[in-house]
Amino acid sequence: MDVKRTFLNGYLKEEVFAELPPGFQDKEFPEYVFKLDKALYGLNQAPRSCFDLKGYSDADFGGCSIDRKSKSTTYTEKILNRIRSLGAKKLSYAGRLTLINSVLNTLYNYWANIFIFPKGVIRRIEAVCRNFFWDGCAEYHRVPLVKWDTITLPKNEGGLGLKNVTISNTATVAKLVDWLYCKADRLWIKWVNQIYLKQQDWHDYEPTADVTWTWKSICKVKELMKPAYADGQWMPDTRGYTVSRGYDWLRLHQAKPIWFGTVWSNWNTPKHSLISWLIKNNGINTREKLFRIGCSNSDRYCVCEAAPETQEHLFFECGYSKLIMNQIRDWSKLQLLVTRDIRTAGSTTQQGVYALVLTDSYYHVWVQRNNARINAVLVSPKRVVQMIKDSVRHRIKVKRNDHMSSVDMNWLCTLEN
Repeated sequence: MDVKRTFLNGYLKEEVFAELPPGFQDKEFPEYVFKLDKALYGLNQAPRSCFDLKGYSDADFGGCSIDRKSKSTTYTEKILNRIRSLGAKKLSYAGRLTLINSVLNTLYNYWANIFIFPKGVIRRIEAVCRNFFWDGCAEYHRVPLVKWDTITLPKNEGGLGLKNVTISNTATVAKLVDWLYCKADRLWIKWVNQIYLKQQDWHDYEPTADVTWTWKSICKVKELMKPAYADGQWMPDTRGYTVSRGYDWLRLHQAKPIWFGTVWSNWNTPKHSLISWLIKNNGINTREKLFRIGCSNSDRYCVCEAAPETQEHLFFECGYSKLIMNQIRDWSKLQLLVTRDIRTAGSTTQQGVYALVLTDSYYHVWVQRNNARINAVLVSPKRVVQMIKDSVRHRIKVKRNDHMSSVDMNWLCTLEN
């Protein structure tokens, strides 16, 4: 048996013994040898040993395969179990967004650096993350309020900054493609050159029909990334390939929306920003929208019953909302409640406070609308205005610092009184 070749690529079940390296022999037992207990990190036998220890198949983990395409759901089950343990049903959208970025995406990023995920597993991962964001659980049977393709855009392009798992997986696999272009001094590269490339030029290489699914996947990614390489270098005018640069190169880019500064100002309360983002993406389930698809018996706004409940009527045209907005405008001297464009504000501090007031107003009007519809209770405009003021004052106390100008400080003092 060719032990070296089998250890690198085969299904090694035999007991393996190795000589002690020079300087490590036991003086009392110089004839002793090591018995292989665990595979060495970085070689193909390492993950196989991991699978054996964890009870998985020796060629199957995380829904993907070492040398063949697999339909296993082991990895997605890990995410589902994590979701069940989070208990996020009552979290706001902002809380769920944070958990997806900090917990679920971390799980994916770790394993994506080790395995290539089949398309079926990627679709399942996206479905689980999408369902968790909208409903706090793994299953969600209603139509999402905003397209997932929009959600996975960066915030400065109209999205929420979540990763597109399909593109992320391609960008991660492209790291292997870049190693082959750069002829990196790695054991895996030497093995690939010996088994597959055999002195062929990587840029023009085409796989044969009898190669493994994993190798075919790497070659497909290479064809996709070809336009970015010149003379074996990733975009020669840059600092080389990284997964984040590859992701940015692969994804579609959108223009920066004019409302970006208003919705995502660092003055805003995160959950208020999410509601404002939904409004800007027409993601609010108004009665007019529900009536059009047959999910409501009326399109009238439940507060005034005077007109169809559109976003424009709900937040700006209804007498209830208009009274709230006018009182907040008079209190804050905020004409942006009419123009809704933060760019017409003055200093950076004023822009931040204007965004804060606007998003807080959106949020509290929306809460009162839901309260009226679900609980048949409507709080007076005067009380809602006071709640908005209290919320704004609290954030001002948190965000105030000594670097603000005296004009801004005096203006903030007037809002706090």
